[in-house]
Amino acid sequence: MKKFPDFSFEESFWRQGIGTVVGVDEVGRGSLAGPVVAGAVFIKTPASKEAILKLGIDDSKRLSAGKRRALAKIIPKYFNSAIGQASVEEIDTLGIVRATGRAMRRAIIRIMNSELGIMNGKSYFIIIDGYKMKHLPGGLRRQLNIIKGDQKSVSIAAASIMAKVYRDRLMANLSKQFPVYKWGRNKGYGTKLHIKALGKYGCCVLHRSVFRLPVPFGFE
Repeated sequence: MKKFPDFSFEESFWRQGIGTVVGVDEVGRGSLAGPVVAGAVFIKTPASKEAILKLGIDDSKRLSAGKRRALAKIIPKYFNSAIGQASVEEIDTLGIVRATGRAMRRAIIRIMNSELGIMNGKSYFIIIDGYKMKHLPGGLRRQLNIIKGDQKSVSIAAASIMAKVYRDRLMANLSKQFPVYKWGRNKGYGTKLHIKALGKYGCCVLHRSVFRLPVPFGFE
């Protein structure tokens, strides 16, 4: 039976008197084109957790596109949320790992600034899907990286959904400028259709330089 994320991690911090637990996740790290995007969320009130658990929030990769879009409309009712992103230029300059960290930092700082006083307060903690990040308020002392966190923590899963829906819409809009790559369908990932288009038309300015390789044999 499929196990959905729950509030086990969040509750462990709430019991310690930590009122704000920020869940963070990224999307687009493995894409051939477009930015990497991070989402950050924290529950508005723990009293709503039972209602939230009934929504079916899960790792965005385990949900259909329609379910993700529906949840992205509901999540803001129960969570404060923010988005951060790092551009293709930043990915090319910094590398994908550091650029992903930058996107996450932007999302975290944006959401923390949304609640007056949280940057200077002591009642917060950050839980991240598979990452540890320096240069955050509180440093490493106030963060926990959780492997497959988007399948374990509702907050991280909600962050993954918000980031995924945002980036999917962004790539669909960018596809209007570069329609030959069909980003509205593949979101910039290396599908057969995308690779074939790269072989026929070459790369554009929104393709990441790390993937600007010679045309694969057979796609001329």
